[in-house]
Amino acid sequence: MRHVATALILLMLATGGMATQVDPGMPNFCLRLAADGGIEVPATPPSPRVWTANAVNFRQRFFGSGSAATSVGVTPVEPVTVEDYRRVENMCRPEGQGAICDLVGPVDFKFSWKGRSTVTRLHSGERATISVKGTRASCKSHLS
Repeated sequence: MRHVATALILLMLATGGMATQVDPGMPNFCLRLAADGGIEVPATPPSPRVWTANAVNFRQRFFGSGSAATSVGVTPVEPVTVEDYRRVENMCRPEGQGAICDLVGPVDFKFSWKGRSTVTRLHSGERATISVKGTRASCKSHLS
């Protein structure tokens, strides 16, 4: 058992800790965010790296019975330094009647949508822009 633990520690040291690099086969950040947040992305979105969704469905908008609260936030990935907190401090900012987040990994993105709160990791080497305005949210994963 001790040899397994030692091997695991050596593997982590050799690879730089836990997996923080982007795996080319891994879905991009926006697809992971949509899956985590229960957001239905069209089967054929304009691009596999971009989606826009509305928290209030067509029927609710038509009859005027829909409302939704959306919130965003960013935290650094542990272990954290003062520089990490400074780096994420202004990634999300108010814009008009909403907010925009220009994310550069590694960070944890906190997203509340239709009463569901999730945290989705943006890995080292990933970049994304999330925009929230009223009941609409959009996400765009950028190529690094």
